[in-house]
Amino acid sequence: MKSKVFFLFISLLFILLFPLQSKVKSETILEEINRTGLLKVGIREDAVPFGYRDLNNNLTGLCLDFINVFHQQLKKQLNKEIILIKIYKSTLFNRFDLVSDRIIYLECGPNTIRDIPDYNVQFSNPFFITGTQLLIKANNEEKVDLESNLQDIKIGILVNTSNQQLLSTRYPLANFVEFQGVTGRYRGVQALQGDKIDGFASDGILLIGEATLQGLNLGKDYIVVPQFPLDCAKYGLIIPKNDPEWLNFVNSVIQIPQTKTTFGKWFDVILPEIESITEFCQKTG
Repeated sequence: MKSKVFFLFISLLFILLFPLQSKVKSETILEEINRTGLLKVGIREDAVPFGYRDLNNNLTGLCLDFINVFHQQLKKQLNKEIILIKIYKSTLFNRFDLVSDRIIYLECGPNTIRDIPDYNVQFSNPFFITGTQLLIKANNEEKVDLESNLQDIKIGILVNTSNQQLLSTRYPLANFVEFQGVTGRYRGVQALQGDKIDGFASDGILLIGEATLQGLNLGKDYIVVPQFPLDCAKYGLIIPKNDPEWLNFVNSVIQIPQTKTTFGKWFDVILPEIESITEFCQKTG
């Protein structure tokens, strides 16, 4: 008798709770934020200038400034005076999981727009264009000749990146030295300074950012080659799939003048180079 009563109780509990669970799962992101008052975002800590730790170990970067602009627009959209922000540390390895599992609603970083079939994610409209380049010592420009096959040239590369895929296909005779983890790019540039590698490959904007952070004399002692990238990568924000309302809102914030001003602040000195690369990539498709 007791067991029957227990199973009846469980059945009733399931019936009562299931509609509530279904309702929560079917909420759009804007509805969920409106209900909880919480904006959950992911920002990288290893991708200068998009997201990184400064000399005082404070999180800074373009993405943090963008999230502040985004936050203000979100409060206007939902007509709420208070929305809290919770920032999660995203990495090269967990960024898609965080969004796919809806732990976060948006991830900002150097994310190349492409198909990600194994995850429930999509990308916003592009907000930045860059591509694969190499950071080398200026006196090594003839040695690291990208018109050659780079046989036996030591090239540092981050594991599981589009840069690695491109270069290993284009220069199969090169000697690739792999770096990984949150400090991979930092250690790669240090290896270049110590002559342990001949060049370090990554997206051009990230090479400039890391070199600047490490105090390298760009344009004199170190240069980024080639002038125009070996490929073109459009960066987008990562957001969950199948929520057109959220996608439209995210894209609308990317386009507002305040966002463009925020981005321009971070690229002020190298803006002419960025504009020339953008024009090059638009022409080459």
